[in-house]
Amino acid sequence: MGVITICSDWNGRDYYLGALKGRLLSLCEGAQIVDLSRDIESYNISQAAFIVKNAYHYYPEGSIHIITVNSETSSEQPYVVVHNKGHYFIGTDNGMFNLIFRDQPDEIRHLKVGNKENHLLNFPELSVFALAAAHLYNNGKLSNLGKKAKSLYNMVPIRALIQKDTMIGKVIYIDSYSNAIVNISKDRFYSTLEGRDFEILVQSNQHLITKISPHYNDVPEGDILAIFNSAGMLEIAMNKGELSKLLEIDTNSDIRVKFHDR
Repeated sequence: MGVITICSDWNGRDYYLGALKGRLLSLCEGAQIVDLSRDIESYNISQAAFIVKNAYHYYPEGSIHIITVNSETSSEQPYVVVHNKGHYFIGTDNGMFNLIFRDQPDEIRHLKVGNKENHLLNFPELSVFALAAAHLYNNGKLSNLGKKAKSLYNMVPIRALIQKDTMIGKVIYIDSYSNAIVNISKDRFYSTLEGRDFEILVQSNQHLITKISPHYNDVPEGDILAIFNSAGMLEIAMNKGELSKLLEIDTNSDIRVKFHDR
């Protein structure tokens, strides 16, 4: 039994997700279809990339991941299937895949569109993505899906800015607990720290954090903390509270880290 995941920005009251699942079940006998996420903000490819990047490797090799966020195509942003580390990814090459993979993936193919009339129905998930997924699920060759491509559409991820004694990160994701995930990795934080003391400034100088907590309950309820999450990224949270809502933090908000010699 193979696994097909779907990451979408479709609202639960729409028929799109149900239609895609029905199409896949008709074409892929015995498939296990999983919602990797269906709460992506509309057209937010950065959010979709973050979720897929940190979730896909927990699925078994051979899994097929369909990403239906901002799927409209153009000459510069074709439909693609990407093979990387034993997994297959299907979607539109709109910069999202370049954010998912740290290195060049194993293989990229531009998907054949097939029947032009079906394609023009503006539902490529049914007319293109589902057919490609079914081909792979039923042991079809990747090479039969389209021409090989050398690279993906380039979208450079926003990186934390490092100055002499300061690191300025950006909030890249707000999770369902209202915690703010920042584009500062654990490795980069400690390599810059170099044994110094530090202060993490949240919303300018209003809130200071001077340690990395091992657990969310390391501070009293309602207090703010910094933690490195399971994805290895800096997370600013509030124990049993809604940090981002209370402090009006959103994606692209600055989180500043100041380093001090002891």
